[in-house]
Amino acid sequence: MRLSYPVGILYLTTAILASAFGLAYAEEKIPFLGEINAEKINLRVDATTAAAVIATLNKGERLEVVAEFYGWYKVRLPKNVPVYIKKPLAVCINYTEEATASGTPLKQCSSAKVLKDRVNIRAKPSVSSGIVGIANKNEVINVTADAGSWYKIEPLQNSFGWVHKKFVSKAVIVPEPEPKPAPLPPQGKAKLPEGQEGNLILTGMVKPYGVVFLRPATHKLIADDSKVYLLKGNRASLNALNHQKVKVTGKLLKSLKGEYPVVEVKVIEVVS
Repeated sequence: MRLSYPVGILYLTTAILASAFGLAYAEEKIPFLGEINAEKINLRVDATTAAAVIATLNKGERLEVVAEFYGWYKVRLPKNVPVYIKKPLAVCINYTEEATASGTPLKQCSSAKVLKDRVNIRAKPSVSSGIVGIANKNEVINVTADAGSWYKIEPLQNSFGWVHKKFVSKAVIVPEPEPKPAPLPPQGKAKLPEGQEGNLILTGMVKPYGVVFLRPATHKLIADDSKVYLLKGNRASLNALNHQKVKVTGKLLKSLKGEYPVVEVKVIEVVS
């Protein structure tokens, strides 16, 4: 039976609204923490089986899903997946020494700073390799090895790959117990060094604080006096400085009840 014009419009409007509601509902579930549900699953540079393989993932590995496209999930690259940047596009800012076979110490770059905006991060040390991320000027990167005219590095925060969605399940998250809050300085404020014009200057060790939604920061600083501060700043730069001693210049923010004091990072430098 043919529908009359008004009834047809009503059905069409209902279908559009239902579709829009379905899309909105789907979008609410992303981002989420995913878990690989099979062995030897390919992580690719694009959402197609013809795309180059970045790495192979195994059952139980977890990754952050940030988008969905035609049956594929766009995921943030895990820290153990190596990527590459051209050496002339970054300058080394920190070195470690390794002994050679002859016993002579050899300097190796351990972290570097990006020199230009929109620098390509690639899956392999080749200009023909797939682009998996973009680095911007002054970002700090963790260098894991020298690869000729390239640096082998840890992925930055905005480095991504693709996994077919049938191989990714939603991970079950067991809440971590909140650490006991450190006692605040008198009157809830940290003592500022004289002559620093309201800036708080701290030295200590950077450590990850944990990726938990709605936390005020992703990293913490264990200061020389053993006090703990949360660091609010560029996540990629802080990742590159994990487990290193640094000097932080920043502004002390009002902390939430039950949390550590939060420092908004203005300048962060590696301390030799």
